[in-house]
Amino acid sequence: MNGELGVLLTVRDEAAMLPGALAGVAGWAAEVVVVVDPRTVDDTREIATAAGARVLEHHYESSAAQCNWGLARCSSPWVLVLDADERTTPALRAEIDTRLPGAVEDAFSVARHNFAFGRRLHWGDWGGDRIVRLLRRGRAAFEPRAVHGAVSAASVGRLRGALEHHTLRSLEQYLPKLEDYARRGAADLAAARRVATPVRAFAHAGWRLLRGGVVRLGWLDGWPGVTAAAVSAWGTWLKWMLAWEAATADQRRP
Repeated sequence: MNGELGVLLTVRDEAAMLPGALAGVAGWAAEVVVVVDPRTVDDTREIATAAGARVLEHHYESSAAQCNWGLARCSSPWVLVLDADERTTPALRAEIDTRLPGAVEDAFSVARHNFAFGRRLHWGDWGGDRIVRLLRRGRAAFEPRAVHGAVSAASVGRLRGALEHHTLRSLEQYLPKLEDYARRGAADLAAARRVATPVRAFAHAGWRLLRGGVVRLGWLDGWPGVTAAAVSAWGTWLKWMLAWEAATADQRRP
């Protein structure tokens, strides 16, 4: 067990995916904290409790706010922040065990392998990304954003180990999440005072499809890669159109 490490998950209705995430850190992290959105209606709480996690409830405002609230309630000096659809790999766990003792950084980024329909994607926008998820408590925090808050830290190290991200398992599962991201992304655009128009929505969505499917060779991953590019483009279109709709509601009212 790594006595310096805690794991934090913030979840809502994740009974299907939470067991796998918890199993990957069982017996490794000194503490596992699961922050549950009170709107949860499935067995998420019971699953987390049965796995030995400390279960807390907190009203959801944004991903960043939820993570920062959870971080403040962890007791470990280092916290690995996970989503329910992410899995730690043996290589990542071993590397964290090696790097944490004597670490001078305030946070670490990790590689992330994205999966669509059970297949790992190697190309396109989903061919692999890097995110900051290992934070020194009290020295790093998530910046306030409605979607995918970035981490603010004075120094960020780099880990070679990866998380597995099983994000797109079916269209039925993914599209509601995509639409939620679009709504929150539209709020981020408004907060940043970005001007949204249908023309900009078309341009951003078209480029997202072209970049993910062709420029970055997403088509080489077959239909999973093409679908990933298409749903990303749809989410981009929806985000910009929702921002435009909100900004012009008074002008369009009959």
